[in-house]
Amino acid sequence: MVLLWRLLFGHFLADFTFQTDYINIWKRSNLLGMLVHCIIHPLVYAALVYPFLGDIWLENDWVSFSGWQCVFFIFIIHLVEDLLRVLAIRRYRSLDNTWCFLWDQIVHVASIFLLTPLAIPAADEGGLIPEAWPVIGILLVLATHAGTILIYFLERDLFAAGFPSPWEKFFTMGERLVLCLLCMLPGQGWLVLAAGWLWLMYHARVRRVFDASQFSLVAGACVALMCGIAGRVLLAG
Repeated sequence: MVLLWRLLFGHFLADFTFQTDYINIWKRSNLLGMLVHCIIHPLVYAALVYPFLGDIWLENDWVSFSGWQCVFFIFIIHLVEDLLRVLAIRRYRSLDNTWCFLWDQIVHVASIFLLTPLAIPAADEGGLIPEAWPVIGILLVLATHAGTILIYFLERDLFAAGFPSPWEKFFTMGERLVLCLLCMLPGQGWLVLAAGWLWLMYHARVRRVFDASQFSLVAGACVALMCGIAGRVLLAG
């Protein structure tokens, strides 16, 4: 499970945190941009699981794949999936909506599951979550970058809303990050701090500090709270 959680964390970093608005537009406009985006993934994977890349990850009577090969195959699947998605949107006018976004993520995560062993001798430390840090990292990305993209797609599908401005995007991500981290604080004081921060988030919207919708405020707060509480439970265990 060490490899699986690290690679999943790497996927969320590369597909959300390291995929800037510029790279997202670039990858949809030409092949070079797509290659740059997709190459970021194996680079992040290699950095996170480097000590285990020389080990055999998948082996049976017909094949024997090392970590390097498995990471390469994950990269190829990611590249093909993203190319097909862009092709379907640009040439065949497929809807770039919430379902398309979720399907894209399912394919990427499934490829990691299929090509990553649950345990190898060099990495297996036992248990479902042998290391807390990659799971905490996933939760933080979900609360910020990934949550922002999901909420954007939901708002666009439900209310025909546009993509948030850079100021709104980073301001709301900062709010959700703080809320998520407050929920992970030890002791019982986190309840008061989180409640106070929620009030400040609401007050900032009422005072028009940023032009986020009520749906974005509520949905973002719920995602941050769920991720923060999940992280709290993980750290306490």
